[in-house]
Amino acid sequence: MSKNYIVPTGNILKEYINERSLTQKEICKRISISEKQLSKILNSKSRLTEDFAIKLEKVIPEVPSLYWLNYETKYRESIARKKDFLNLNNLDLKEISNKFKFKEVFEGLDLNEIDMAYEMLKILKISSFDNFSSAYSNMNIDFMEDGGKKEAIAVWVKLCEMEIELQNKDISDISFSIKSLEKEISKFKKIAKNEKVLTSINSCRKLCNKLGIYLVYCPPLSNSKVRGALSTYLGNPVICISGRYKSHDIIWFAIIHELAHLLLHYNMRDIHVLPEENIGKEDSANEFAKDFFIVKKAYEEFIEKKDFSKQAVLQFASNQDILPGIVVGRLQHEKVISSASLSYMKCYI
Repeated sequence: MSKNYIVPTGNILKEYINERSLTQKEICKRISISEKQLSKILNSKSRLTEDFAIKLEKVIPEVPSLYWLNYETKYRESIARKKDFLNLNNLDLKEISNKFKFKEVFEGLDLNEIDMAYEMLKILKISSFDNFSSAYSNMNIDFMEDGGKKEAIAVWVKLCEMEIELQNKDISDISFSIKSLEKEISKFKKIAKNEKVLTSINSCRKLCNKLGIYLVYCPPLSNSKVRGALSTYLGNPVICISGRYKSHDIIWFAIIHELAHLLLHYNMRDIHVLPEENIGKEDSANEFAKDFFIVKKAYEEFIEKKDFSKQAVLQFASNQDILPGIVVGRLQHEKVISSASLSYMKCYI
């Protein structure tokens, strides 16, 4: 937000008139304007118009009309910004800051609360925080979430949007097709065998880009509680993952969950989520992700044996050609073992 002070246009005009030893009466005669009208312009009570600027150019030819018009525009903008600044200053910025996570988003930046509020409005692309509810009543995005606050979720989504072109190469000329994804889907399982989580995400992004899919990794904000999200950008699908819990198995489950939506719930013609009446789509995406990593029948047989020792998990993971942490994560999620049991076998960011 610009803090440069801009003096009124009328003040600048007075200086030009005085430098040329012209009186206001003389200016009025040469331009055919009343003294009252000129006084309003000089005192910035009236806007300097195009008609006045063109006439003034003839009286003071060394100063083009465009100079006056540009300066007047800047001055009026500065007045509007000052008014906007005062409006922001009158808000309960502490409450707004907590809701929209100012400190997390702008961490390390030399910004005061007013500056952060102004920048947050630009991130959310709204003119006032009063407009948030109506602007974000329907974000038209498919989420994999565990609750969370709408303000934090919305900010996270906008931060993801800002990262799309930064993290991905230009894939605007690559058309996404379900058939291509079906053909290449098994490659994601091989990529997920990399224990280095961020490296595996980068490899996943490269494959996604080849298939016309954007992939964005953006750490979560507190109270967002989003694991993944699916939207579109310039006609191509976008998968956003938060890395919530920083666990390899949870991150990769979220990725495959969103890819499942692309395979099962998206219209190939215009890439949009099926109507919300399809209440079973989250369950079907979850089942797809489960079976993608671990063959269902093999998992059922493994559970029946009731041997969840380190050696048993390692052997089963090897048979399924996956990292043992994915097996541990599944067992923990389904409460077959405690949330702390075997966690040392998982990989983290």
